Amino acid sequence: MGSDSVTVTLQQVLDAREQRHEAQQRLLSEYQLPVLSFTMNIAGERKISPLIELAFDHGLQSIEALLGTPVHRSVIRKPAGCEAFFVYDKAAQEIKQACMKIESSSQVGRLFDMDVIDNDGSKLSRQEPRTCLVCGGPAAPCSRSRAHGLEAVLARTEHILLQFAAKHFEALAVEALKEEVRFTPKPGLVDLRNQGSHTDMDAAMFERSADSLRPYFAEAFLLGAEEKDCMKKLQKAGIAAERRMLEVTGGVNTHKGAIYSFGLILASLGNYLVRGEDIFLQAGRLARSAAVSESKTHGREVFQKYGIRGAREEAEAGLPTAKKAYLFLKQSEGDKLSTLLNLIAECPDTNLLYRGGMRGLRYAQSWAKFVLGFPEALRPWLARQMDLAFIRKNLSPGGCADLLALALFLRKCDSLWNRKV
Repeated sequence: MGSDSVTVTLQQVLDAREQRHEAQQRLLSEYQLPVLSFTMNIAGERKISPLIELAFDHGLQSIEALLGTPVHRSVIRKPAGCEAFFVYDKAAQEIKQACMKIESSSQVGRLFDMDVIDNDGSKLSRQEPRTCLVCGGPAAPCSRSRAHGLEAVLARTEHILLQFAAKHFEALAVEALKEEVRFTPKPGLVDLRNQGSHTDMDAAMFERSADSLRPYFAEAFLLGAEEKDCMKKLQKAGIAAERRMLEVTGGVNTHKGAIYSFGLILASLGNYLVRGEDIFLQAGRLARSAAVSESKTHGREVFQKYGIRGAREEAEAGLPTAKKAYLFLKQSEGDKLSTLLNLIAECPDTNLLYRGGMRGLRYAQSWAKFVLGFPEALRPWLARQMDLAFIRKNLSPGGCADLLALALFLRKCDSLWNRKV
């Protein structure tokens, strides 16, 4: 479950259980209210990893989504596992019902262990017995007899965690693509205000296109989790995803660039959560190992004319521009317009080169630098004037839009690097 996960001894597990009981008693004594104790039900010697923590964070969010802001909340992450304590000014039975709903609402909920201790110290029992991870029957008999063996339990646990993570990142990727297209104004690009420099696409088409990519995003993550050197399979999946995209858009290329870049980063996330390796380094390794297509594309035409490789060069270098945009987006607290303007000002966007040549690229970059020279409050109005100028010259910074979408996605994955307690 990740190369950076650590093994624990039986004594550490027993000590953690004793410390958890003591923490529960302290909270009961201090607040005189029911206590919810949340841990992960993970067999074996590895109790914590990025993959486990991702599911644990989902459990934390689910608790507060159903029960609201607690009187007390504390989170502990240690080799013996993740655990959290909540105190709510609610009836213990109401808390228990919410916990059972969370545990049964998705497959990963089967790995949640949510105990509710009433203010009199009594632990509420489940109305329905746990089911076995492996066979789906009652858990207690299988556990007592060790009917399936540790390896089968570990394999099933890993499968549940990976399937959960795949759906989680699939949703975030689609959300990022939709957030990018809805962001307005975007000079020369499709947004909620107009079609930019495009006559064959609109925002609704982009949203349908994004939804068509859901299976591909999950598949890309799982390919990276299953196999480090997965580029051949990833390319095959990307070709199939492009066909689905063209089917829903009537042959219009809405997300070809995103299929490439998001596929690389999702596969690298899968690799990170299983093997603990840097996602940007892995994305670069995958890109450099790709078979080169000989088909005629706008990107190939631009490369032959100007020697600029665009998205492929960015990917082979480990997506440095996307990473920089993500960091800027984070530091600017989500300033999408300034992020996009910085991208236009700095990137040799091959879409701009294809549409306007070197003169068009420099024109777009000059406009972006001009707008960035003004206070942030004035930039939206100036961006609308920039949009009109781009439309007149048929310029569209599509490559920068793909990088913005990728930066938005990385921003949504912040919890992987910045765990909240």
